[in-house]
Amino acid sequence: MRFATSFDREKKAGYTLVEVLVVVIIIGILSSMGVVSLQGAVANSRVKDASVNTAAFVERVANLATQRDEVLCLKIDPSNPHKILALRDTTNHDCSDPKGSVDSMTIDAPVKFVLRSSGCPAMHEWFGAGEDKKYRTFKPRPGLSAVPPEGGVCIKYGDSDVYGAVRKTKGLNRVVPMWKVGNDATQNGNWSNWTEL
Repeated sequence: MRFATSFDREKKAGYTLVEVLVVVIIIGILSSMGVVSLQGAVANSRVKDASVNTAAFVERVANLATQRDEVLCLKIDPSNPHKILALRDTTNHDCSDPKGSVDSMTIDAPVKFVLRSSGCPAMHEWFGAGEDKKYRTFKPRPGLSAVPPEGGVCIKYGDSDVYGAVRKTKGLNRVVPMWKVGNDATQNGNWSNWTEL
């Protein structure tokens, strides 16, 4: 009788392999859900940071244009979609043939600058080709910012649907960083689903 009691006590002291496997599976499921949420949060945070930093860079380029009293232009580096260059145009003064880098800004991959993205509403791109030249030139103007009267820059997180933008509209004397998640074709023509940062 005494042997049976001590045997029962030893049997209850541990966990079975099935119990351990169930706990490990539950932890695996919960952690995989957390990883997906974390990846979305990282994408959102990076795009927001890139938008705010790009807005600050654009303001800096406008100040440089005024200080130097020359036309400056923005251009995506042909060899690096994560970098924009501020170039001077001393020849035509309309950003049709900019040369000579004055400043540059790089954002961390996989965030990149994009042209005519389907996720960004139509706007005058500050480094677009074939548009009215007044929307591309950072030209000193007495009493006003050298930022073009309207337009902006579009930013995207890799191949995902997380977008950022830096834009200026007529009548607004500042550059506004913006952000959104999703590529809804019915709303891509306007800024109603974007959040100002």
